[in-house]
Amino acid sequence: MGRPKKSDAKHTEKPKQKEGESSSKNQGHVFRCLPTTVATMFDYLKDHLEKLKLVNQMGFGALSHLQQNNLDQVMLKQIYDRFDVHDNTIYSDAAAVKITTRKIGDALGTAYEPRVVKKKLSQEDKDTHKFWQGKNIVTLTEMVQTTPVDTEDNRKLFMRAFILWIEKVFLLPNSTATIVSNALTTIFDLETTSKRNWALNVQDFLIQELKKAKQTNSAAIHGCVYALMIIYFHETQFGENSK
Repeated sequence: MGRPKKSDAKHTEKPKQKEGESSSKNQGHVFRCLPTTVATMFDYLKDHLEKLKLVNQMGFGALSHLQQNNLDQVMLKQIYDRFDVHDNTIYSDAAAVKITTRKIGDALGTAYEPRVVKKKLSQEDKDTHKFWQGKNIVTLTEMVQTTPVDTEDNRKLFMRAFILWIEKVFLLPNSTATIVSNALTTIFDLETTSKRNWALNVQDFLIQELKKAKQTNSAAIHGCVYALMIIYFHETQFGENSK
């Protein structure tokens, strides 16, 4: 297992760049995904077991295994350069690694089964949306760490704050001060949080942002690029069908 490199192998050769598509080969990048921040938060949660229990119940417990290590910027840069947004595949001399919802779910330990989400918003949903709209990462971090979980209302407040926080720093990261607007729809029905198709949310946002970055030659890479690295390493070492 090694870093992706250019290859002359026919089965893993990266498709030629399409006309009008920008190249980022010689450009420095800023990856917005922050696994070290997640690891720091879980260190806090391990000292607050009632909160950790709620996080596990919501289906984010696997993220507690993230390490206090910065992402390998060189590795991510090479994976990004060799990621083809037209077929969602990383091409290297080691393999042609297809990125799918199932693989993202396995990599992050989150749900990835299709699920019908209600479309019509209740008045309570609308009030919830209004309350959380515009909250930034500093506010969300403070709410996660300071909100007690002694009552049902406080537990809901904590759960919603954590969902939006984990989306902002890791699952759906971008460069704006506030969370992405469609993330607010994920905090309405807390009873089905653990069954929500988080992997599809991550994949849709990541692919959308990678396309934007390649088209505009942007230095800021949004989305959960960590998942790409985990899938690439795992698949090149253990094979596509391994868990």
